[in-house]
Amino acid sequence: MQKIDLSKLSNKKEIDFLNQQIDFVKMQKEAFIDVKKELKRPPSAISIGEVCYGNERFDCPFGTYGNFSVITGESKSKKTFMKSLIVASYIGGNATDYAPNFKTHRTSDKFILDFDTEQSEWHSQRAFKRIDKITKWKYNEGEQYEFYKPYYLRKYNYKERLQFIEWCILESEYRGNVGFVNIDGFADLTADKNDLVSSNILVDKLLKWTDISKCHITGVMHTNPASNKPAGHLGTVLMQKSETTCVLKINEGNPNYTDVSFPLTRNFPIDPFSFTVDNYQLPIIQDLEIY
Repeated sequence: MQKIDLSKLSNKKEIDFLNQQIDFVKMQKEAFIDVKKELKRPPSAISIGEVCYGNERFDCPFGTYGNFSVITGESKSKKTFMKSLIVASYIGGNATDYAPNFKTHRTSDKFILDFDTEQSEWHSQRAFKRIDKITKWKYNEGEQYEFYKPYYLRKYNYKERLQFIEWCILESEYRGNVGFVNIDGFADLTADKNDLVSSNILVDKLLKWTDISKCHITGVMHTNPASNKPAGHLGTVLMQKSETTCVLKINEGNPNYTDVSFPLTRNFPIDPFSFTVDNYQLPIIQDLEIY
């Protein structure tokens, strides 16, 4: 077999990749699947609605532990509001007043990490405050759910953001007890949404983080113009690898409402619904009013 002349490679990333030392014996042991062994289905972190089969009813998982999902939509389609509904519903409390079809499967206190990559500190805080307002977790007492940890990362470059999130999930004091992670948005963890190398690195990280920590990660991604598909090469890979793709679109009959659908999922189909924002600037799922 002819050896590769590393001196002829112009891309340093290719050289670094080929120079990696991999313990294939260790990898062989870790990656082997015993088909005779009974494996448990990944437990749900949060579900949306139910489905009936015969006389039995089953929850429709939006996200299971050990997987990641994508929230995508056109500009100003209220993606961050949708994120707030999902995160608050995972915590629980009074969230069912705003999202009655959402159900948390959290059975113990787990850390919820919420990262905003593009908004200012003030706008990030305003979005983070929605979580306590929706759950009503001692909100009137001025206290925040102690396991909810929000961060704004706008002032850092994409490499610093990526490394910080990895540190929080795998190395910080939260490690071993992270239940749910939100990243708003995914594209800000790459050099560019069309950059193949950094996009693939991010998706590899998502697969690694969820597999090791057994948390569920969800995140926000813009769609291509006039399309339901997440933008760029990053969007394509995220859609292929994610457990669930959630698509938001401003309702044509009433722009105060956002239509939510789930065109891709590895679980039971999730019924579409619409939500609006109430007088307190909180997202709430309710019947669509057409004027």
